[in-house]
Amino acid sequence: MDITLIQKLDADLGDHLARYRELIAFLDQEKAYLLSLDLDGLLHVSRAKEKLARNIIAKSEAFKESLASVALMLGLPLEPLPTLSEVGALCPPPFGARVADGAMTLARLKNQILRENSQAQAFVEESLGLVAESLNILSGANQIQGDGYKSDGKKEKGVKKALPSKLSRDI
Repeated sequence: MDITLIQKLDADLGDHLARYRELIAFLDQEKAYLLSLDLDGLLHVSRAKEKLARNIIAKSEAFKESLASVALMLGLPLEPLPTLSEVGALCPPPFGARVADGAMTLARLKNQILRENSQAQAFVEESLGLVAESLNILSGANQIQGDGYKSDGKKEKGVKKALPSKLSRDI
């Protein structure tokens, strides 16, 4: 058994986890910039986040190759590629436990990233809705044109009523 392949997988996993933790830090910064409406900071963190995402994608292939090398060495089939937990279960100590722990940590980080992204998306959508409503109020687009009745009391034809505006403070 070639321990150097397992050591490489362990190191690659550590690097992979570090990049995901860095992404979470960027998401936290992004949330702070969104809440404070700091557009310059938001632009800066978006660029850094995009660069990191490209790095994660580029390094993912090398990580998968490292995982495949260890799986092959351990006699696991490569189709489909075994999970980190499956590989960790067959690795000798102390690497097996570290790979298995890394697998759980990676899954937890990915779930946290998904939650952060969905929260940010909901915040942005709610904010855009608030801006649209504010623009309607400021432009008068939400006001009813006339009361809909002629001076003789008959109803006017073709009177359009806009939907009432509603401001939401739940952001």
